[in-house]
Amino acid sequence: MANYKTWTVLPHDPIEALADNLWRVQAMMAGGKVQRQMVVARMRDGGLVIHNAIALDEPGMQRLEAWGRPSVLFVPNAFHRQDAFIWKQRYPQLTVAAPPGARKRVAKAVAVDVVTADAPGDDTVRLRDLAGCPGESVLEVRSGDALTAVFNDVILNVPKRTGMAGFFLAPTGKVSVPRFARLMLIKDRRAFTAQLDALAAQPGLRRVLFAHGQPVTGDAAAAELRAVSTQLRG
Repeated sequence: MANYKTWTVLPHDPIEALADNLWRVQAMMAGGKVQRQMVVARMRDGGLVIHNAIALDEPGMQRLEAWGRPSVLFVPNAFHRQDAFIWKQRYPQLTVAAPPGARKRVAKAVAVDVVTADAPGDDTVRLRDLAGCPGESVLEVRSGDALTAVFNDVILNVPKRTGMAGFFLAPTGKVSVPRFARLMLIKDRRAFTAQLDALAAQPGLRRVLFAHGQPVTGDAAAAELRAVSTQLRG
């Protein structure tokens, strides 16, 4: 995977405002076959937490800069560092954060300042460790009474796939923990599923986002997390 050294804009949709303090951008990787997303959450002081940075076109970047101050660049795992260096180059003041289990590999693309637990946040925007999964974390965003949980690769919602991709991402066509995550990312299933159950029980959970795949909203958000937990226990 390329780690870009100059600002490289790949196809992306316009910014989607999910809440007053939460934006999402859906984009495509080089080649146009893999969908990805960036999530931007605005803290109370106007600082922006960038989850899985994606280089936008200039109108998009100007809109983002008008909305808030890029403050925290969270590189969600060692496979999602492609645009990290160019974001840090554009915004030298960014605090770069990464999960503890991914820090060493992320640092090959961009210097990491802090791990998840030490990343700046407030009572509305907070990066949290994932129990039993040191290579990934979860971003939790409170928008009024609604809670959004943002995952990366450990939980996906990709369409039905076949072939080699379908094998590594299985089970596809639904919200699930893909095969590669079960083998490579999750080190303690009991701890991980316990945290998913606790998150599903949080008051106001209304949205779950993924690095790849469409969001799940409404009452389905908690139901899907519980289903994933059940899948892992099966």
